[in-house]
Amino acid sequence: MATIDLPYIEKNKSRHGSMRYYFRFEGVRICRLPKDPDSEAFSTAYWLARNQVENGAAPAPVRKALPGQPLPNTFRWLCMLYMRSDAFLKLDKTTQGKRRQIIDAMWLEPVKKDGTDIFADMPIKLLTIDNITKLRDRKAETPFAADERLKILRQVFDTTRPGRDGKPEHIMKVNTAKFVRSYRMKTEGHHTITGAEIRQYFEHHGVASKAVLGLALLMYVGFRVSDLQAIGPRHRRGDLFMFRVFKGRNRNPKTLEVPIHPILGHILSLHKVAGLYYLMTEYGEPYSIKGLSQRVSEWFSQAGLPHCTAHSVRKGLATNIADNEATDSMLDGLFAWSDGKTSKIYTARKNQSRLARQAVQRIDWGDFGNLLPHLGGEGSVPAATPTEFIEQNHSSSAQRA
Repeated sequence: MATIDLPYIEKNKSRHGSMRYYFRFEGVRICRLPKDPDSEAFSTAYWLARNQVENGAAPAPVRKALPGQPLPNTFRWLCMLYMRSDAFLKLDKTTQGKRRQIIDAMWLEPVKKDGTDIFADMPIKLLTIDNITKLRDRKAETPFAADERLKILRQVFDTTRPGRDGKPEHIMKVNTAKFVRSYRMKTEGHHTITGAEIRQYFEHHGVASKAVLGLALLMYVGFRVSDLQAIGPRHRRGDLFMFRVFKGRNRNPKTLEVPIHPILGHILSLHKVAGLYYLMTEYGEPYSIKGLSQRVSEWFSQAGLPHCTAHSVRKGLATNIADNEATDSMLDGLFAWSDGKTSKIYTARKNQSRLARQAVQRIDWGDFGNLLPHLGGEGSVPAATPTEFIEQNHSSSAQRA
């Protein structure tokens, strides 16, 4: 209650009903404050921001958009042409939105860290390798974000316009972004969930919880979060789900029919569903895709598994059924993979393991192999320690020499 009389505090309620607090000074949000206004963290953040503004040391508010039309032949002008091109407009609306955010952030990057000139106004002839490298390195702490910037810049620099003969011509004669190296961190991507981790999750949340309902839908159907968010009783046809896959719904729409596993069917029967969705917020509203993704991550963190995500379960399911001799076609049918390349990642791994076992069974080094400690019947060589084995073979080699 002590925070009510404090100046500069802005309060507003999110669509999920939670209260959010901001420090606002002279019409500008300076920072967001912690959720609990009675906490020490809230008090510390508030007085830090207040001391900054009262001492004139508050950071300048970041511009979120640039007014007016861009100057011709500038970086912003080129990006605007790209965002009106077919290459951009054919992208999914969600992808378009994410790319706009990344482009906006690059526009507002200062050319010099302490300078006032921003990249939006830079003439395209000055978008050299050095300047593209600057834009990449501003995200050096998050290499994947840095590579995403490069990916988008390469597409922006490939933008065309009608030439004098009516044929499209590239605005940038040289795509300088292609000469800047990506970080390309070598990883295996999302973690693959294990059986032990699933057990730990179940034991923490309890099998009748909404958290386990969400995990069961992931485990037995292989949903992406975008499909998990939408799934509900309206998609059930007896003992199967029929739904349109969210990813690629505009360019390559796919409708899947997936049988409901008996275990999943039993878990669904434990939950009374009053709306159109199986997973809903505490306020009876459907999750957004991003909101559900964060909620699933919270469920994993609560169970002591912060490294797991919804995609970890999708990978775990693909690994599980490949280990149980599923074919490429089976995997393609369940996960709606169309090119056959992704399914081979999982089946090839299983085939490698199976073929390696068969190969090891055929290893035979003859008499030399019989010198090693091994299990055998009558007449087998007594087991020797590694030291004894080395000494025995050393003396035998010396005698032969």
